[in-house]
Amino acid sequence: MLTLYIVPTGETEFSPKGELLGINNPPLSLDGLKHAEKIGEILRPIVLEAVISGPLKREFVTARVIATPHNLPVRTDRNLRDTNYGSWSGKNFSALNQEEPKLMNKLKKSPQRFKFPSGEKVKRGWRRVSEFTYLFKLNYGTGNVVIIADDFISIMLMSQLTRTPFLDLEPWISSEGQMSVLKLEQGNWTIESLRGVQKTSMIISS
Repeated sequence: MLTLYIVPTGETEFSPKGELLGINNPPLSLDGLKHAEKIGEILRPIVLEAVISGPLKREFVTARVIATPHNLPVRTDRNLRDTNYGSWSGKNFSALNQEEPKLMNKLKKSPQRFKFPSGEKVKRGWRRVSEFTYLFKLNYGTGNVVIIADDFISIMLMSQLTRTPFLDLEPWISSEGQMSVLKLEQGNWTIESLRGVQKTSMIISS
């Protein structure tokens, strides 16, 4: 059995309310560091095979806090870096529902065709995550693995691993720092919890 813990990055001074940071690269705030330490304590009793993160500071430092008690290196992967949100950087999806209702409606109806204003297309990020997912499946089949990534990328990863429709996972909802947990057992992926909420019926053949 493989258990995958998908951990959101700790917050920064620029993202205390779930603001989209994208490719901006500020360090963790003190609260963000404390949150990473809290997640680390939750995962401390578990024997981990690997801790993997994107290359940005908030991703790597969150991962390092979790990996250090296990004497594990952090494996960084550029394909897990956050999306380039362009002019939406510094805002959150909750506010954008009010400020940009037409564009948010387009994102929610057809994300694969959506391009963030002055940023990148969703499908470009999807391709990056797809490359990571392919190699992840080749390299891990049992044990416990932690992946640290920003929310939007995390949902892409969960969608691809479980073949759950991207829209069904509502990627515009903030994780608010809560982990998601996936399990692979006898060829079936189960979303055990999504943003900290227990799931019981999301079982998809791998």
